[in-house]
Amino acid sequence: MTLLRLTSSFIALALAVTACQPDGSDGGSGPSPAPEVEQPAPDPWIAENYAPVQEEAKKLSVDQFLELYPQPAYVASVSYDALKAAGLDLIRPYAGLTEAHDKLLATNGFVAVDAAETQTFATTYLDIYDNDLPVLVTADSMLYALHKSFDSMLMYFERTVLRQEMARMLETSHKALGERLAKLPPDLAAAAADLDVYLTVARSLLTGFAQPVGDDPAVQDKVDRILAAATSLQPATLDLFGVAVDYDFSQLEPRGHYEGDTDLQTYFQAMIWLGRTDLPMVVYDQEQKPQFNRRGLDAAFLLHHVLQDSGAEANWKRIDKTISLLIGERDSMSPADMTAYMDAVKAHTPEELVKLSDEVVYKALIDGDYGIQRIMSQIMFTDPNDPQLMLPRVFHLMGQRFTIDSYVFNNVTYDRVQDLRTGTKVTRMLPSELDVQFVLGNNAAAHHLKPELDKYGYQGTLHEMRFLVDSHPQEFWDNSFYNGWLAAIRALGDHSEFDNLPESMRTAAWADKGLNTQTASWAELRHDTLLYVKQSYSGGNGCEYIDAYVEPVPALYNRLAHLGDLGLELTGELAGEGFEVGSAQSFFTHLKDVSTTLESIAQKEIDGQALTTAEYDFLRGTIEMELVGCGEVQYDGWYGKLFFDQAKIAEFEPTIADVHTAPTDADGNPKGWVLHAATGRPMLMVFTLEDCSGTRAYVGPVSSFHSVLTENYDRQTDSAWAEQLAGDPPPRPSWTESFVR
Repeated sequence: MTLLRLTSSFIALALAVTACQPDGSDGGSGPSPAPEVEQPAPDPWIAENYAPVQEEAKKLSVDQFLELYPQPAYVASVSYDALKAAGLDLIRPYAGLTEAHDKLLATNGFVAVDAAETQTFATTYLDIYDNDLPVLVTADSMLYALHKSFDSMLMYFERTVLRQEMARMLETSHKALGERLAKLPPDLAAAAADLDVYLTVARSLLTGFAQPVGDDPAVQDKVDRILAAATSLQPATLDLFGVAVDYDFSQLEPRGHYEGDTDLQTYFQAMIWLGRTDLPMVVYDQEQKPQFNRRGLDAAFLLHHVLQDSGAEANWKRIDKTISLLIGERDSMSPADMTAYMDAVKAHTPEELVKLSDEVVYKALIDGDYGIQRIMSQIMFTDPNDPQLMLPRVFHLMGQRFTIDSYVFNNVTYDRVQDLRTGTKVTRMLPSELDVQFVLGNNAAAHHLKPELDKYGYQGTLHEMRFLVDSHPQEFWDNSFYNGWLAAIRALGDHSEFDNLPESMRTAAWADKGLNTQTASWAELRHDTLLYVKQSYSGGNGCEYIDAYVEPVPALYNRLAHLGDLGLELTGELAGEGFEVGSAQSFFTHLKDVSTTLESIAQKEIDGQALTTAEYDFLRGTIEMELVGCGEVQYDGWYGKLFFDQAKIAEFEPTIADVHTAPTDADGNPKGWVLHAATGRPMLMVFTLEDCSGTRAYVGPVSSFHSVLTENYDRQTDSAWAEQLAGDPPPRPSWTESFVR
């Protein structure tokens, strides 16, 4: 079945209920007090490196925190007359500059113009060429091309490989479960029935119809109730695997690139179910004392057993490897971990498992750190005066992935965030895009956060998060394409060349422009990967421009070139799995070559060196449009070739992605807030600089970032966001006012 959005009343949720409760509705066993076992020794790195930072964080005032993360020595205004820049007379009527624009341009040396006429980055470059204007090659346009191509590649892999692998995995493992039901030890009957429900729901979401493999009518009844709850796209109670939870069925809303394509929609919904439905092994009561849920562990063990025994594990491995290479590591126990766990307890069959005591199987869980989650991604309620919630230890078949940005959001919102000076919980229900950008290295973001810091006092938490991210080795940034993209965004905060930059790039307004570029690219990254990332809860002419200038951010272009190398490595591994990756490898090779050239040009601009003839020719050939066949348009030039799917290069496709959910406000009133990161039409940026030849002006496209908050668990789709943009778009963040008019 393909789920559709239905109108339904808000489901009221009581504050301060236990996050996970024993499920007694079907007579099966539920959680019980965990056996007393010795806890493993802590990682010595924590005591040696992290503990001193934690102690420092406890003492930081807001002012001390901001002193620790200073901003560069900005110039108050440019020293030259930007309004007399060569080329500005040509740019002015094209960009529609007004007196308000001139005021910012005169002060900062640049201004972003909110021009409704822009369509996409590629078409804007073509338009600049058609009007014979001096072009600015922007960092934003490179990151946008990365987004469009990655999104297209991911859709291609999902359609051609991942959906089919999922269907085979579910069908094979479900059938194998049915063949074993009559032979299983009686102690596993409840866990097996739960698995029958779990797999039937997954297959129903993927294919439209599936039946349980057992003959227990209670299983079909529970499947029907779950699918009925799913159609509401609202939170509801889910009783499964011995635990009752408030399950957020709104996550099943197909969005992002999954909207409007039946195969991708059903793949999305099945993957959400498999990635977010917990097989809970250890839960916590209201006093946050551990409760061992043997039924959840038994179900995870049995699921892995049928995966291995039926051969479906091969399908799982192919899916998991692909997602791991593209997105990153899991944030829960997986079938791969269960293999190691089986070895640890010396049990590889259901018959061997039931012979083991609770203490033995629980101790192995604790000793191996299995099932630990770092990101809260379910609806969990707690009173501000209660102990901090402990996250359950869980197993997922296709668990959503740990990412730094979700980890940051999780730790700066209720109930994870504290005023470390007092140890009290802080009722900050919603994060800010600035939290992520600060932790990724942008100090300017922290200074914009001062009102939030003054109100909530969470500067110590941000200090700890920044330390942890800065401590990650290069290997971490290279272990997935997602992390590599974050590293490219992070590179925009590099200030090693600050004193050598044009004056306009040494203003506070330019720092905000860089922050806008970062947040827009981050929004596109979250849009492209929203299915897999664990969301935190609270006949033509060549293009020859009359003059061209590359936004001088060599550190970014270096990271993009490195991302090209990383993409080639990842697609090489996927080729070994049987993927057709020829087009993807051509894209990554081109991304590497273009980025390397841009890095060289940007460094020469900073150093005041002359460009070579080849580099000038490169800039003149940014993009071409050619009519081929019967009216078909083909885009060429180095920028045109940065788009994996040429059919979409001229399509305006704004993006929106939900990045955080807060069930209530600070007073406990049900809200169902969903925070989104979104992008709109590109803006035109008029940029000036002064060098030995005088003052010159350029124009190029830059990104547009929006933060969107909805209620009642309304998760926005791209099409709904496009309609809002065309009608009454929300205002941009206040920190963009320094450079946007």
